[in-house]
Amino acid sequence: MYAVVGKVSLDPGRMDEVIGSLEGMVIPTVTSQEGHVTSYFTRSADGTNGLSMSVFDTKEQAEASAATMASPPEAPVTIENVEVREVIGSG
Repeated sequence: MYAVVGKVSLDPGRMDEVIGSLEGMVIPTVTSQEGHVTSYFTRSADGTNGLSMSVFDTKEQAEASAATMASPPEAPVTIENVEVREVIGSG
């Protein structure tokens, strides 16, 4: 399996928009992608940054998902980094 790991900056003053976008658009989009296994989305205690991990069956599926990650210019989320990594263990 392979994971798409994303790092984002968040506008903590717009957290309702962040969560609304996540629940209304991001999660439905990611979970509908071919090979999706599971996803986790996290935020820091101060709400200024987040990390996500979405797991896919194959490297190709993870790369295809990573290629779709984008945020509009006025969004309360700015994508800082996206990586595809091999999953080497779980618990």
